[in-house]
Amino acid sequence: MEGLWIANFTAGPAHGSGILVLRSGELIGGDPGHTYKGSWQEDGPSLNARVRVEPWPPEEAKQADITEEPFGMTLTGSCTDKTATLYGHPDGKPDLLITVEMKRAA
Repeated sequence: MEGLWIANFTAGPAHGSGILVLRSGELIGGDPGHTYKGSWQEDGPSLNARVRVEPWPPEEAKQADITEEPFGMTLTGSCTDKTATLYGHPDGKPDLLITVEMKRAA
């Protein structure tokens, strides 16, 4: 799983894409409005990740009076050497399903 990944996500009605780097159990990445930081663990075809998502850049979010807050989430799913699909929800929001589909970029 280590490498550079393109991630497409859906979170309720929201959707987008970003880039992730997975290395030595650490996950970092982002999209045009957020940064991602966390950890991941692979067990055969199973993949688990714990991720913190923060608005980016924080100064612009404050100036635009955006009320989006950082949040954490746990994702679980399956992977191959070229793809992965993960599911989860933000902490404290069990009704908001987040789906992440990843494809290896390098």
